[in-house]
Amino acid sequence: SSPALHDGLVRLSGERQCEGDVEVFIHQVWRRVLLDSWSLTESSVVCRQLGCGSVLNFYSSSSSSPEHSHECVTGFQCSGSEAHLGNCSSPQTLNCSSTQQLSITCLGRGSIRLVGSGGDCAGRLEVFHSGSWGTVCDDSWDIKDARVVCRQLQCGVALSSQQVPAWFGPGSGPIWLDEVKCEGNETSLWSCSSSGWGKHDCIHKEDVGVVCS
Repeated sequence: SSPALHDGLVRLSGERQCEGDVEVFIHQVWRRVLLDSWSLTESSVVCRQLGCGSVLNFYSSSSSSPEHSHECVTGFQCSGSEAHLGNCSSPQTLNCSSTQQLSITCLGRGSIRLVGSGGDCAGRLEVFHSGSWGTVCDDSWDIKDARVVCRQLQCGVALSSQQVPAWFGPGSGPIWLDEVKCEGNETSLWSCSSSGWGKHDCIHKEDVGVVCS
């Protein structure tokens, strides 16, 4: 069952969990957010609310979708400590005259983890999506992908990336990602391409593990 919709709920449109166009539920409607008067302070609240760690940056959206052409919101004022955008000062709703609509990228630290080693910086890679933790399949996985994971977790450099079982044991539950392809310089796994959420041809003995310094 989905949670009841209430003012201040936030979602990001797009394929990536912690990056996308910001939409806020206000007065019974999902609304796009205008860029004016928005700051890093409000961005940090959104990333926290989404379980996506700290904010990386915010910018003008490249897409202003027609279905949101009449519904926008502006004027959020947060102190930065709020857990929820609904706790910030009351925004103003208006028609979307401006094309400057808000996109945001969060670091996503809260949405990946390494488990099974007893430490935070080595283990089987798990990612959080749709309310549950799942694993990543090793098709196309290499040291460049591992570098991004270690950077996102603030765990230094990648020492190795390989199939898990010999070290950390296979996972259970969903296999969320497959065919992950990073360049190696990204700040977050969510900036890398993949086959899409839940699309794979894997079993859990192909779960990846990562060891960072």
